[in-house]
Amino acid sequence: METVGFQGEHSGSVLCVDISEDIVVSGGENGDLCLWNFEGKLLCKYTEEDGDCTSVLISQLKKDVIYTAFNDTVKIFNRENWSAPVDIFSYNSDEINQIAVDEKEKYLAASDDAGEIRVIDLGLKKLYKTLKNKHTNICASVCFRPQKPWELYTGGLDSKLIHWDFSRHKCLNMFDMSELNNLFESADSYMVSPPFVHHLSASPGGKYLVAALENGLIAVFDSSRKHLRELFSLHTHTQGVSQVHFLSEDKFVSGGNDCCIASWDLSKSHDHPDLVLSNNAHVANGNSNGHTSAQDPLETQNQTMTDLCLISKIEHSGKINWMKPFYREQWKIIIADESNKLTIKILDV
Repeated sequence: METVGFQGEHSGSVLCVDISEDIVVSGGENGDLCLWNFEGKLLCKYTEEDGDCTSVLISQLKKDVIYTAFNDTVKIFNRENWSAPVDIFSYNSDEINQIAVDEKEKYLAASDDAGEIRVIDLGLKKLYKTLKNKHTNICASVCFRPQKPWELYTGGLDSKLIHWDFSRHKCLNMFDMSELNNLFESADSYMVSPPFVHHLSASPGGKYLVAALENGLIAVFDSSRKHLRELFSLHTHTQGVSQVHFLSEDKFVSGGNDCCIASWDLSKSHDHPDLVLSNNAHVANGNSNGHTSAQDPLETQNQTMTDLCLISKIEHSGKINWMKPFYREQWKIIIADESNKLTIKILDV
């Protein structure tokens, strides 16, 4: 079942979307920011004359507050007065790709094309920290670590995943996706589809972190301990993965440039603990769960985990720019693609 609505108001592609119990907010090309009800009726529209609206976020704690990003600027709106933002923060030096807030909404982080992350103190309404000199290319995604108030994750088009203590401007971990044990690809495919990190998502309780990669893979990390630990990769998308979002501690959805949305259950990986660790000695020696070494053991490992964890796949009509799952009688997902409308689909989870 598909619901097509939320149309006729965006003048270009919808780039980002968020949803709450009673409203939908979408941002897009040409500076359009739209506020909708659940029936797809436009409630308010704001347009920035120069640039795009690249990220939107509805507050979970503060009634009527909506966080947005336009070009290199963070703007905070109150949905009761949509004519102008109530706060403006111009700290980023380049276009912002994603904004995120911590669980208490004390801090907002904005990642940008300069490879930098600006952390804003929302209470004091001023810049708290600038995280830089680690990403060497565009920082595409930022995600606060659940239950760890001073930590966040970032991912970029330098294929780096970085774990920060932002209070000390300290890099706690750094992973180069091109060096992970992901062997679904041929040796020269890096040049065609490098493992850029497009999006990150942490499970609500902090058990897992997943990364959406340009090479079609989803890298899964154990984030339950002090330091991140690579577990395995999942592979069902035939093109770059653009979005990942958790539904629960073990279930998440992914969407990509292959116009496909996949549902996953990581709890299924518990059935094969011998395959979970990428650097597991007997896997590295070619004895993965009884398989012979005719196929690379790490490729076998990752394909086995994909077969175990994949719940379902649904097709969409276009490449996915952004999406957000939500529960209303059943799990659904709202999708922003290259068109100027939003679509709601039912998830099979």
